[in-house]
Amino acid sequence: FGSRIYAQGIDAASGDDLLKAAVPIVYGESAFLERMAARTGGTREAVGLVLSGGSARAFAHIGVLARLEEAGIVPDFIVANSMGSIIGLLYAAGLSPAQIGDLVSRTDIASLFDPVLPLRGGILDPGRFSDLLRSYLGELRLEDLPIPIMIATEDLVTKREIRIAEGDFYTVMEAAYALPVYFPPVAYRGHLLIDGGITNLVPLGMAREYSGRVIVSSTFYDARGLNLRNPLVILNTSIDIGKRRAGVEDLLAYPDALWIRCSVESFSFMAFDSMDALVAEGYRSADAQSDSLAAFQSGGVDPALAAVRTRYWRELPSAFLDWSRFGRAPSVNPVVSMTAAVDSFCYPGDPWFLDDSLFAGVGARFRYGPAQASLAGGYDWQAWSGGNLVPAASASVALYPWPAIELEAVALARWPGDDPVPEVYLRSGVIGAFPWGGGGSRLALASHMEQIADSENGTGARLLTSSARIELDGAGLPGSLGLELGHQFDGPGNDHFAFGSIAVRFAPLPEASLRAGGLTRIGMNAGALAPFYRSDPYLNLDPSSLSGKGQTVAAGSLSAVWEPSWLKLSLGELILVRRVALSVLADGVWTIGADDEPSLVAGLSLACDVSLIGLQSNYLLAQVGLDPRSGEFLARLYLVSR
Repeated sequence: FGSRIYAQGIDAASGDDLLKAAVPIVYGESAFLERMAARTGGTREAVGLVLSGGSARAFAHIGVLARLEEAGIVPDFIVANSMGSIIGLLYAAGLSPAQIGDLVSRTDIASLFDPVLPLRGGILDPGRFSDLLRSYLGELRLEDLPIPIMIATEDLVTKREIRIAEGDFYTVMEAAYALPVYFPPVAYRGHLLIDGGITNLVPLGMAREYSGRVIVSSTFYDARGLNLRNPLVILNTSIDIGKRRAGVEDLLAYPDALWIRCSVESFSFMAFDSMDALVAEGYRSADAQSDSLAAFQSGGVDPALAAVRTRYWRELPSAFLDWSRFGRAPSVNPVVSMTAAVDSFCYPGDPWFLDDSLFAGVGARFRYGPAQASLAGGYDWQAWSGGNLVPAASASVALYPWPAIELEAVALARWPGDDPVPEVYLRSGVIGAFPWGGGGSRLALASHMEQIADSENGTGARLLTSSARIELDGAGLPGSLGLELGHQFDGPGNDHFAFGSIAVRFAPLPEASLRAGGLTRIGMNAGALAPFYRSDPYLNLDPSSLSGKGQTVAAGSLSAVWEPSWLKLSLGELILVRRVALSVLADGVWTIGADDEPSLVAGLSLACDVSLIGLQSNYLLAQVGLDPRSGEFLARLYLVSR
């Protein structure tokens, strides 16, 4: 890319940095061209493929790639930006469309982007997403991939377009989708790179510089019903105007390119949970161009690419299995981030029993290799016991010495009064996770110790809980089944308890299910009165009135659940409410061996995920209930970090 003379007679190669803004900087172009030539053998013109940005809509490219391969088309080079770069890089690395779809569908993408304070320029940390892909694919460089690929980015330093065809795979990928404000800019050879889709959603002109035979797959956005008075919608739409216009100008300038206009323009850019529908639409859109595809034959999958895919088919199942245990992958580089810290205890199903508070503050997180840790300061709200808001600090560490084992320790210190010595809640545990079958089936073995200590009483409550839990899900079952058996030792009273629980979900329809659950906790020694904990997942007026009343406590629940997949709410295209579940329920708790009447509550619940741009999510649960005998009403609200 040398001197460019424009119609006005301006020389873009002059010494004026402002005029150089129109001239891209390219890395790795020579090797990129050599690899293209090697693929064609000099006997035909190279076939290029452009994959546009489009956030979640870019999942449609997976379907396009599948249809192209059916037509015997594997591109000789790829040009991509933004989210299209993720699909393009995975494909260039040798994964088949089916393998890409499998990788994405097995991963809860929303859990991989941690919210952080924007000290590095973004409010989401992409590191865990890169760690996951590295655990699947190993170390990669762009110049070594089976298919040549060039990624378009923009540089905050030079204000110029940066085109990258060489370098670390994961660094370039993070730069490719570094949407300003949401993700931090990425350092690369003295540049600070952001998402190239911010200026042109469809970089077709870039691909045409290398070949006249180009296929372009686009995923524009044309959602209706947006509130164009909302400031966030105005900002997003203002950015979209420029990049859409530049992409359309490229399409109009090169009408000989085969344009596959994916029919996903009504999907939100946050629709990361709609992958199957997006892939299907991409396939259908490419199939509509069947008559034109014959002109782009490139020989299909060659033996070298087939060998790479065979290796991935052999290695990926083990990597998927390791990921499914705890939803994490080792971090190759040490990472420290500052973040808002929110830890909720005592929600229904919480595996910890002795704490009933909500901690909120600011802290630091660290992860490296098989370890992660956090340290935070803020305030603790003891919602169940007086509702006092007191200064607090928390620390945690987790180690993964083996993929199937997690070691965890947590400390939470509170200062409820003038005493400089805090009240301390401590917990530690070991968990073994053993999934199987490729679905949601797993065996979990766990042992946890909890205790509370303060300056007045010394070591107070202590509870050791050990359990084995088996979950059966998938494998053709019209629902799921969970069974747990365990033992608890209550230290202060030297009491032993055996407990068991069952949870059954029967789903006769895709969006409707019937659920039933049961719990029994039995004192095993004389005088042992069974506890009922606030985190036991059964709605009742006052958990403390049911605890320690008899040698056995039993609980049961019946509910009908509706989960409408279409019910989603977007707040300014920033906050997305999805995975909504509406339930009608009836819960009962009995203390056997006591004269008290059982607790019976009928109620309603609303559960949903609340996520930031469709990625990092929190679980929101609202419950209301009525005791039909006393007429007393209750309401509960929980917000749990995923």
